[in-house]
Amino acid sequence: MNTGTNKKFPMRFAHRGLVQHAPENTIDAFQAAVDYGCEGIELDVRLSKDNVAIVVHDDNMTRMTDGKLTSKIADMTAEEICAAQIPYAGHLLPFHPPVPYSEGEGSARTFTQEEREYFRETDTRTTRLSTFREFDAWFSGVSADIVIEIELCAPGTFRAIYPILKESPNCDRYIVFSGHMDILEEMLEVLRENGTPAGLRTGANLRRMDESLFAFVQRAGFYEVGLNDKWFTDAEVKRLADMGVKVFSNLGDYPDWWRTLQTIGVEGFKTNYAEAYTAWLEHGKR
Repeated sequence: MNTGTNKKFPMRFAHRGLVQHAPENTIDAFQAAVDYGCEGIELDVRLSKDNVAIVVHDDNMTRMTDGKLTSKIADMTAEEICAAQIPYAGHLLPFHPPVPYSEGEGSARTFTQEEREYFRETDTRTTRLSTFREFDAWFSGVSADIVIEIELCAPGTFRAIYPILKESPNCDRYIVFSGHMDILEEMLEVLRENGTPAGLRTGANLRRMDESLFAFVQRAGFYEVGLNDKWFTDAEVKRLADMGVKVFSNLGDYPDWWRTLQTIGVEGFKTNYAEAYTAWLEHGKR
C-alpha cells in the first residue's frame, strides 16, 4: 500500500524512522521505513561540541545508551557520539499504540506484558548514531520516492547543515523545519543572507494556530505547518491551503485521530506506528 500515490490518504511519515525495527534516529530505522514503503521519514538534528550536525533528538546521550553515557550532545565530539553503541534492547516500540481499538478509544493506558515483549529486551544487537552528512550520503543511494522532514532541535543547526544542503543531490526531497521560534528565525535569516538551495522546502512545527502565527507563516513562505491532533480544524487547514501551505499532523497515534485524518485534508501524518496505521486502513476501519 502506497498512500503517497493515492491522495485519498495522507502521506505516512515514520517519526524518527520505523521504530519497531531499529532504535530511533538511526540509519537502521530509516532503512526499515524505506523498505516498508513509507512516503516520508522525520528525523532530528543537533550540534556536537565540534559543531557537527548529528541526527539525534535528545540533548544528551542518557536514554539512547541506557545510561552508559550521560553527557550532553553539545559536550561531545561527533566522533565520540557516533562511536557510542546504541542497543536495540529496550529501544524498539511495540507494533500497536497503547490505546484500545474499540469505538470510543482514545484514553491512554500502559502496555500489557504481551505488548512489552515487542521491546525485545533480550535483543543483543547494537547500532550507532550518524552525522547529518552521513545520512545525506546514505539517502543519496535511496531510489524510493520518499520525503525527509529534518527537525532542527538546537540553535546553530541550520547554519551547520546549510553547506551540506547546498551541495546535496537530495535537496528537493528535504523539508527543513523546527518547533522553536528562535531557530525558525535563524533559518529564515540564513536563507535571506545566502539564498534557498534549489528545491529545498521549509516548515514550522507550530502545534496550534493563532492569528499571529498565521501572519508569521505567510511572511515566512513555508511549504508546511505541523499541527497537533485535535488542536486544529478543517477551517484552519483550508485557510492555510489558501495561503499555499500544507498541513502535517503531529502523531495522534490512536484510531479516533486516524479516522479524522482521512477527512480533514492534511498532506502528511507523522506516526510512531506506520504499520499499525496502515493495517487499520487496509482492514476498512476508517
